[in-house]
Amino acid sequence: MQPGRSRSRRPFGRGVLALTAGVATVVFATVTGAGPASARHIGAFDVGGAIEKAYDKAGGASFFGNPTGPESAAQGGRFQVFERGCSIYWSVGTDAHDVCGLIRDKYAELGWERSPLGFPLSNESKAGNDGAGRYNMFPGGVIYWSEDTGAHAVWGSIAGVWQGNGAEKGRYGYPTSDEYDYNDGKAQDFQGGRITWHP
Repeated sequence: MQPGRSRSRRPFGRGVLALTAGVATVVFATVTGAGPASARHIGAFDVGGAIEKAYDKAGGASFFGNPTGPESAAQGGRFQVFERGCSIYWSVGTDAHDVCGLIRDKYAELGWERSPLGFPLSNESKAGNDGAGRYNMFPGGVIYWSEDTGAHAVWGSIAGVWQGNGAEKGRYGYPTSDEYDYNDGKAQDFQGGRITWHP
């Protein structure tokens, strides 16, 4: 029985048993993820749930290609890898978002979702006044990329100063390095200069 449809008028006994069995089947399918509606076969693997929605929204196979493996466990969520250099990550607090190309490579270098960045909060988006750069947002910071500077993460107090000055569109421009140790604190280089932090 589908929600919102009226029941046929039957004697109480058999109808209740049939309804109870039907509800038990639906609950089992929902809890286990079984059933044809939970995922669909794309290439050699299934894509389902929030990852499937993100996959379709961004353009499906024409953007991502086929999955290269099954949906897998991430620390506190799930992810799936696709042919054209993208992964889609999902967690309860962040929903499903893609991370692609050199930004994905930097994310991998830092430790994926186990890094201080955590799960992605946004899909890869345009950056810069000309829209030629790219970035992904994360709970713990951002990764920015441009052709001239490569991909670098910005986080913590340095990110606060940088964003307070207009981020990549402001006086500092794009990051040209990751954060590094500097005079008993931290520093990061940008097109427009260095930002330092001391405890």
